[in-house]
Amino acid sequence: MGDVAGSGLPAAVIMGRMRSALRAYALETADPAEVLDRLDRKMQHFEPGALATVLYAVIEPTLDRMRVCLAGHFAPLIARPGRRAESADVPPGLMIGIAPGERRQAGPVTIPPGTLLCFYTDGLIERPGEPIDDSLARLARAVTAQPPETAIAAVMAALVGNQPARDDIALLMLRRQPPDVFAGGGRAA
Repeated sequence: MGDVAGSGLPAAVIMGRMRSALRAYALETADPAEVLDRLDRKMQHFEPGALATVLYAVIEPTLDRMRVCLAGHFAPLIARPGRRAESADVPPGLMIGIAPGERRQAGPVTIPPGTLLCFYTDGLIERPGEPIDDSLARLARAVTAQPPETAIAAVMAALVGNQPARDDIALLMLRRQPPDVFAGGGRAA
């Protein structure tokens, strides 16, 4: 998940270049920190002055863990069954384009069955005149361990409503299936 500083066609072109480079680096290593280090080095060389926030996560094939690296981006929210959503406890990192040679760190996140992961850009939570902590708290209340399509509708209703968005919004929700979905192949009618 990423967000380039700026708007319009110039920002879209930079984002397209970043996405292509990130995909290429992801083929070379499974370490999210190494991928973002390489992306930052490329951007500083070929796109001097460009700034972006990025969250890059790699989910293990077993689906029970992921490694997350942040470059100036908000950490994902984790909604475990029966618990309030909270920010993933992963190391913060500087934006892409800020500090040449800065080494990043990835942090592990466990994903128990039934857990919902919420990834988002700042356009969802930043509102003029409203403290960011208030928006983050409203987002945490709206995110619960439920099917992603239901969770997305709840988040958009709570944070955007029927008002036009002032900034671009990206919202991605993933849910690890609860154990009862796997036990018997289905549910009784």
